Amino acid sequence: MEYNQKPIAVISGDVVNSTQLTAKQFDQLLQRIKDIQQWISEVNYLNTHSIKRGDEFQTLIHDISNVLRYTIVYRVGIKALGKDFDSRISFAIASNAQLRESVSESMGEAFVLSGRGLKALKSDRLLFSSDRPELTDHFDLLFKYLDRQLTDLTPRQCEVMLPMLQTNQELSVSDLAGKLNVAIATVSKSLKASGWPLIEALNYRFEQQLKVIEDV
Repeated sequence: MEYNQKPIAVISGDVVNSTQLTAKQFDQLLQRIKDIQQWISEVNYLNTHSIKRGDEFQTLIHDISNVLRYTIVYRVGIKALGKDFDSRISFAIASNAQLRESVSESMGEAFVLSGRGLKALKSDRLLFSSDRPELTDHFDLLFKYLDRQLTDLTPRQCEVMLPMLQTNQELSVSDLAGKLNVAIATVSKSLKASGWPLIEALNYRFEQQLKVIEDV
């Protein structure tokens, strides 16, 4: 066990209506979650994960300034599988944790806040909590709007947005079209309809706020 005093982030999520998925769809879902978790660990090798029953997932994040990006990747990546797929996600940031080899056995306020938030989700599908009330209050309404925007995305819009979220470099519309093997006009239209510029701006704003905390 490791006592960690620095702020960490925890993402807790489950899949909406997972019992209604076919066996093939469930396999697609499980593979997508594993792929997302592998990518998150490639960004920072300290990040760790768990999957329970195939439809519940949790991720421990050490590079907390990236937690919103990771959260959106989960939502968008799962929704990109088709109209039958979506998830509910609660993510939290807090200091002081007891970290064990298994994420599911680790403890701390971030784990408590994230898990409690997931249980509290009803009609909403995204919730943020923190041990810093000023941070939670500042982004509360913004994340409510983000939740609505993500919920309304089509699978095609999610498919187009996913590479934009997962690249560390500026990805042009033409490069993205080539990567997805679709027309440039289709990519441009999907990004505009998805509200990508505003989502990107919100993520950047959140990153900047969190980098201040990381540097303390």
